[in-house]
Amino acid sequence: MAETIDNIAAMHASAGGVATGPNTLTERYAVRSYEVDINGRLSILAICNFMQDAASKHAQALGVGIRDLMADNHTWVLSRLAVRMTGYPVWQDQIQVSTWPTGAQRLFALRDFEITNTRNHVIGVATSAWLVIDSQRRRPVRISPFINKLKPVKDHRALVSSLDKLPPINDYDNVRHFHVRHRDLDLNQHVNNVSYIEWALESLPPNILTDSVLCELEINYLAEAFVGNGIQSICTCMDAKSNTFQHRIARIEDDQELVRAQTRWSLAS
Repeated sequence: MAETIDNIAAMHASAGGVATGPNTLTERYAVRSYEVDINGRLSILAICNFMQDAASKHAQALGVGIRDLMADNHTWVLSRLAVRMTGYPVWQDQIQVSTWPTGAQRLFALRDFEITNTRNHVIGVATSAWLVIDSQRRRPVRISPFINKLKPVKDHRALVSSLDKLPPINDYDNVRHFHVRHRDLDLNQHVNNVSYIEWALESLPPNILTDSVLCELEINYLAEAFVGNGIQSICTCMDAKSNTFQHRIARIEDDQELVRAQTRWSLAS
């Protein structure tokens, strides 16, 4: 079970707010008009893009950026992500995203994130698990050579989570269908991880998206999708009291499961 966001926020506030220390990169981002939702809050999609951008810049600075890996027929792939949010900035606000590598777990390289507002208050934390794959064989490779270059900070975590595999969905309440567009692709020529989050959220009941804010997101990336693939996104309510939903995204052509996710929502204030 992950630490509660309140405990995490209190811990960081007592330590002075923004993550600091060895091997931590901090980037500042301005909230632009096209990054907010219909209620004027920074969208979770933009937040995940900010985290991905900061992680990419840090990996590049450490000599293991995606272009470094591509030169040797390897690439980074996000496998698992957990995000906890307590607040959302609005248009024209400024935020900081700090990130640092935290170690390894089996074939995964672990990386944490902390999001703070202009008052130096922690409004979000995340942890993630990444694979390095052989870009030709599409198979994971040993992570230890890359961990050595990342120089992880093992005694400082933003979010303690086991990042276990999420359970499958046996039934569903809502379904949406999509097709993979060129704009969904990343440098690896497969669907970018944030597009899957967008598709998962689209299957939610409309009142959740208009009247609630996302508190928790956990996602497992299980397989790749490519341009032209048909996509089915389904969700089911696990617990109406806590507004917790399970999500499944699959390729329509062969029902290959691509993503499992879980989200929790609270009423917007």
